[in-house]
Amino acid sequence: MSDMKNGVNLAALSGFVDAVKTGAVSADVRFSARSKWMGGTRSEVTIDSFLAGGVNAAPPERSFTLQVDEPVALGGQDLAPNPVEYLAAGLCGCITAGIVTNAALFGTEVEGLEVTVDADINVLGLFGLDRSAPSQCSRITYTVKLRGGDEAALRKSKEVIDGKSPVRNTLANAIEIVTHVV
Repeated sequence: MSDMKNGVNLAALSGFVDAVKTGAVSADVRFSARSKWMGGTRSEVTIDSFLAGGVNAAPPERSFTLQVDEPVALGGQDLAPNPVEYLAAGLCGCITAGIVTNAALFGTEVEGLEVTVDADINVLGLFGLDRSAPSQCSRITYTVKLRGGDEAALRKSKEVIDGKSPVRNTLANAIEIVTHVV
């Protein structure tokens, strides 16, 4: 297996998988984000470290900043995507990365890949206009357009990530959410 396929660093991936298998690195990984209110409905989110077994597994220079806002109709200034759009973006990114990685592991070239995610939400519950209406997405739909080498391997790459995507599975299954106020 070559080190790179479809731009995926297979050597690094294999090294991490082997380290988890042998217990050299913990399989328990934590990704985190911090937000700072910027006025109105805007916030700035910072993402830097990620932990494996409580130990920072990211290089010190890793740092990303995202802007979050709401559309004008929802009280914001529409200066950045809103949280539901980032949720959809997270699913897009997870499905995209998973398909490309699986295709690389299956030895298949990807020539083109587009993922479109639609997150439907009824705002009656959000606005308190109907207390029986949920204030969550009622449906998330995604469409994958694939072009490349072996069509069967590309379809298999999509099917595998449908079952293994941490973002898709988190959205599809109930999870414990713990909150703290300081």
